[in-house]
Amino acid sequence: MKQAIFIGAIAAYLISIVYPSDILKWTISIVSLCIVVMVFSTVKRFVQGLGILFLVTGFSMLIVHKAHWSSYILGFGNMLNILSLFALIPLIALPIQLGQYAVRVQHKIQSKIKHSGMLYAITSLMSYILSSFMNLATLPMVYQTIRPALDLYPIEKKERFISRAITHGYSMPIVWTPVAPIVGVIVEMTGVRWSSILLIMIPFSLLGLVLDWFMGQWIANRRARLIGQVAIEETSAVRESAVESGLQQLEQNKKNHPIHIIVAIIVFNGLLLVLETYTSFSFLLLVSLIVIPFAFLWSWLIGKGRAFIVEGKVMLSGHLLKMREQFFVFLSAGFLIASIQATGAGHEINLWIIAIKDFIGADIFLLCIPLIPLGLAFIGLHPAVGLALTAESLNPQSLGISVELTAIAMLTGAATAFLMGPYNATAGLMSSLTKESSYKISNWNLPFTTAYILLSMTLLLVLKNMG
Repeated sequence: MKQAIFIGAIAAYLISIVYPSDILKWTISIVSLCIVVMVFSTVKRFVQGLGILFLVTGFSMLIVHKAHWSSYILGFGNMLNILSLFALIPLIALPIQLGQYAVRVQHKIQSKIKHSGMLYAITSLMSYILSSFMNLATLPMVYQTIRPALDLYPIEKKERFISRAITHGYSMPIVWTPVAPIVGVIVEMTGVRWSSILLIMIPFSLLGLVLDWFMGQWIANRRARLIGQVAIEETSAVRESAVESGLQQLEQNKKNHPIHIIVAIIVFNGLLLVLETYTSFSFLLLVSLIVIPFAFLWSWLIGKGRAFIVEGKVMLSGHLLKMREQFFVFLSAGFLIASIQATGAGHEINLWIIAIKDFIGADIFLLCIPLIPLGLAFIGLHPAVGLALTAESLNPQSLGISVELTAIAMLTGAATAFLMGPYNATAGLMSSLTKESSYKISNWNLPFTTAYILLSMTLLLVLKNMG
């Protein structure tokens, strides 16, 4: 029942973009209001409290400003564009799973990688590549691929090793990849063109990846000296035995080479660039519309077209059921944003922000923007929700900051929220995989997050001075 209503809301939203009408507008709002009421009792207490805060604030603003009665209903459904992307994006991971690309990667690692420092870099790189295409599905896939190999290397704290490598690599493409909903949120809310920041954010994300490699290599070298040569030789012998046992499984999957993933990423992003340039559709809508056809075509090319349809139905149904908390929080936050827009409160908030900027100085204010999503992540707000609320109140023109610079500051801050936010899906999923607490996952990422924040602030100052 819930899945059907979720799908209905998403379908109505997508149709309304192509064929806008008042009937669909009211339908979307009423269905969204029903979803908020329907799932309220099934979500966690903390999520309930967060949603109630958004709803009460929004209703209070409408009452104080004596808004028209229709605003109380039409305010719902404001963030269905983001929820549509959250719902459909996981389907793009299916061709990678159906093609069993992880088997070849696992064999290559066991046969070629002889040092834990290099293993860390490969894990981080693999996480980076898959994150730019699969988003959250990256975490379990990389973990399941790499974790068996850790026993073949002299690594003392294996769960910390793999958690840091995966989450660091995973968080870097979040600043530019179109499959990361956070990118769509920033593009939509700030009005920046995705193509205008791409040439800055891709090199910067790669620089962050290299920074992670240097830090991981330094830690690995230090621990290798402590463990000693005897332990390294013993694990090398075990690794050679594992390589031999994996040859048969490799032969069964040799036609699907991991290079397919790289090609798919380039084609997908190239297609989005063309569509963004030559169509008037929003960025979030473009990503939502091409995800399923693209994933199906890839599956068909590797002979898994029918399997994609079967598995896709199962995956979508199960995923939507798990999204009830996201629907509740995002639709509640969307109502608050709609209330801010309807009452003109955003202008008043922006005046306060300008006063703060004038007091502390433009440069310091700019450097504080990336810290906003990180701070909000520690009080339980998803980076997408936090940045949507923040972007609604930040007017780059009145602040004297370019739209591009504002978007970049928010995106780099979002990456830190995914790295260290103890309540977001990244920490939660890694916690379930490693059987460690989400707070421990967050603490493990502190050194790299600190270095990354400093790197981000340096980038912002350089870009501001160049502008």
